[in-house]
Amino acid sequence: MSNYTKTVNFAAKDSLTTGDANKVVKGTEIDTEFNNIATAVATKIDSSGALGTPTSVTLTNATGLPLTTGVTGTLPVANGGTGAATLNGAGIVTTTGTQSIAGVKTFTDIINISSTLNCSFANFITSTAGASFGQATPNGNYAAFFQPNGTSGIGGIAALNRSTYPGILAFTSSNSTDLISFFSGTPTTNTAVGSITTNGSATAYNTSSDYRLKENIVPLANAVTRVKQLAPKNFTWKNNPSLGTVEGFIAHELQAVVPEAVFGEKDGVDQDGKPKYQGVDTSVLVALLTAALKEALTRIEALEAKVG
Repeated sequence: MSNYTKTVNFAAKDSLTTGDANKVVKGTEIDTEFNNIATAVATKIDSSGALGTPTSVTLTNATGLPLTTGVTGTLPVANGGTGAATLNGAGIVTTTGTQSIAGVKTFTDIINISSTLNCSFANFITSTAGASFGQATPNGNYAAFFQPNGTSGIGGIAALNRSTYPGILAFTSSNSTDLISFFSGTPTTNTAVGSITTNGSATAYNTSSDYRLKENIVPLANAVTRVKQLAPKNFTWKNNPSLGTVEGFIAHELQAVVPEAVFGEKDGVDQDGKPKYQGVDTSVLVALLTAALKEALTRIEALEAKVG
């Protein structure tokens, strides 16, 4: 109870000489202490899991209309907040208008409330400072900012697909916009390195290729020789044999020929000793295959010229 201030030191009275008038505990002193304790209990706010600065939100239902049902409880308001939001017994926010929920301190509280309301997280968090999870300070550039603890396991957002609904959905009303953008660096100092975009009918997965990002540019040579070194395979997946025989590459074999097409290390493991499986981006092979095709066409055309 951080707001409790002890007014009367009863322990000090015990050390006084018998008969000393100050040794007597007065009723007014007890009243004072009880009042201080009651005030501390009523105003206490646990700082664990703090979201940062107070957040102002407009609470609405799924159709965007203010909620108007009855209330049976009150959310605490942190320092700097005004107008506590109210809850019913099931933890549903049932107040109208703009309220401060700075006293809702944990990520679990926010998720429980927003999912019960069936409203979007972006509508729930409207602070210009954003909402921050996993770090001390919110980032002002985003409605919600997630940062992993960086010490173990995966970070960011994990979407668990229940086989009925997609894990993550991205919607846009524009026919030329990024659904997801990827950057290297920090939220304030970064370079764009790729994106997932839509043209209104299809989706494109883009990696950086602007000439302004490149130097030492020379034609790709000796492509046919390298293509001959590629070793495509037929195989089945251990975890999904029902797919039957499929075609592809073995990551470390492809890595020996086209290192930039493979991610991870052969036989790599994480900090817990679990396998970190290699991945392949076969789109990287397009340049090599195109160069090999051009070399082959040049040879074919040369032979045709001799025969003709």
